[in-house]
Amino acid sequence: MFPIDAPIRHKAFHDAHMWLLLFVFFLAVAMPFQWFTVVVWAIALCIAALIQGISWRFALHSLFIALGLSVSIWLLNALFHTADVSQADAFEKANQIALKVWAMTWVALLSSRMVNVRDVISYLLQRGWLSMQIAYAMMVGIGSIDLMRDETRRISLNARLRGLSWRQRFLQWVPLLVFALRHAQRGAMSLRARGLNQSKSFYYNYQATRAQGYRMVCLFTSMIVLTLCCEYFA
Repeated sequence: MFPIDAPIRHKAFHDAHMWLLLFVFFLAVAMPFQWFTVVVWAIALCIAALIQGISWRFALHSLFIALGLSVSIWLLNALFHTADVSQADAFEKANQIALKVWAMTWVALLSSRMVNVRDVISYLLQRGWLSMQIAYAMMVGIGSIDLMRDETRRISLNARLRGLSWRQRFLQWVPLLVFALRHAQRGAMSLRARGLNQSKSFYYNYQATRAQGYRMVCLFTSMIVLTLCCEYFA
């Protein structure tokens, strides 16, 4: 039915499966699991990200960024606590909370390269689990992120070449706002021109392969085994 495979079918794990696993991870962080269980989850997901094709450099770079962002959480819990809590208990609690925040931030940064949201939307649309109107609107919104970033760089470069002061550069949000409004209007006109009929034809197959399903079952089973080992045998 779909003779051409989308790039999502050539990855080790299907992006929709990875998105579901990441969603479960972020929900589980809020539950009363041990801090080292969350750290083990983060390490396991990092290994999965490397198998998915993420480079070691990006994994290490995101690791140090997550550590830097979790320092403020550690300072907040270590220095500002109630009087009935001893300093040793405050430091222990601060370490546990900071490690959980670090693991969650690290996985969040890795997820930006682990999952292609557009392919996930196309997968849901092809399965009939997402309406045409919502899917196209989401794709227009996701595509506008890169356009907004590129336009911001062009405006900043133009201001720097013209020698504008920092006070004058503060008004850069005005042309950026105009660009955002124009892009939103173009996106709305494009959606109306497409008609958004339900009889859409797909040139690519976005469904998961059998091998991807087996790999995800193995990964999910490994996560459950690691959780049991950390919670009941550590």
